[in-house]
Amino acid sequence: MARESTAVRRLLVVAVAVLAVITVTAVAPASRAHHRSRGCPHHMLPLPANAIGPASAAALRATRPSERPRVVSAALAPDDRGRGPEAKFDCGARVWRRTVVVYISLRAFLPSASLSERVVFVGRFKSGYRVWQVVH
Repeated sequence: MARESTAVRRLLVVAVAVLAVITVTAVAPASRAHHRSRGCPHHMLPLPANAIGPASAAALRATRPSERPRVVSAALAPDDRGRGPEAKFDCGARVWRRTVVVYISLRAFLPSASLSERVVFVGRFKSGYRVWQVVH
């Protein structure tokens, strides 16, 4: 009788382990796909050669004038080692290639380092350039 209960326990442990592996395997790809689609822009157009200027202007338009914004730097996401990889991780390579990362100083909040810095992702759409995510 003791042998039978030990065998049943082992079988139960193996069954629970197999069920856990199946559940984790089935849920992981779905959660990753959900993460990538959340907040990601659709229908972005490819960037032309001179995308930095219009993207910077769009970033300034999306910021309140009372914050006294000034563009500090801007780069195509594939060229930006600081924040560029976030666009690729969050939304995939296509969005990444079509994104400009714009760094803005909010001079109204100086000397606070954290409050006075803003980073945005800008893309080109049929309606023009617009901020699609405030990163910081």
